Amino acid sequence: MNKKIFATLLLFGLSQAAQAEYRAYQYIVKSQDPFAVATKSNAQYIVSTLNPQMFKSYHGGNSVSIDLMRTWICPGYTGSRKPVCDHPYDKAAQ
Repeated sequence: MNKKIFATLLLFGLSQAAQAEYRAYQYIVKSQDPFAVATKSNAQYIVSTLNPQMFKSYHGGNSVSIDLMRTWICPGYTGSRKPVCDHPYDKAAQ
C-alpha cells in the first residue's frame, strides 16, 4: 500500500512544472572618484539581478554610488547567460 501512495505522489510531483522566478533591479550608478569629471554623463542606468548590497560590493564598494530606481519579478530561469527580462510597464507601453 505504501508503494502505491509513494508512486502516486511521485507521479503527481513530476507532473507539476517547476516555476522559477528571480528579482531584477534597475540602478543609477555614479562614480565616487574625486578625480572624475562630475557630469550627468558619468551616471549609468544598469539592470541587474544582484540586490543593492551585493551589487555595490561586487562593483567597487565605496568607489561607486548606487540608487535603486525600480525592481520587478521575472519568470523563468536565470542560467545560460539569459538576459534579464524587461520591466512589465515597459512591455505595456509598446
